[in-house]
Amino acid sequence: MENIAFAQQIIGINRTAMENTWKVLSLAQDQTERATRAILEQGNKVAAEGQRVINEWVDEYKRGQAAVKKAVEENHALLEGMFSQTEKVTVKKSKKK
Repeated sequence: MENIAFAQQIIGINRTAMENTWKVLSLAQDQTERATRAILEQGNKVAAEGQRVINEWVDEYKRGQAAVKKAVEENHALLEGMFSQTEKVTVKKSKKK
């Protein structure tokens, strides 16, 4: 029983670490995007085609980032579900004794 509680705590710590890391990465990406857009708008050195490519690249990055975040969240939920089921089974077995 203690092992299950320990594993659940580790999963919680991991989830919190991932969420914090995700927030930092998102903030850095947003800042970089704002700076890039400001540079592109202020200077006319990049052709319209180049700006379109950069905008597409940013959009693809955001879609990829969202897909990775979704996969991580789904896997955390699965892992938490496995340990909560294990805990229920362990409690039922201990009540039978």
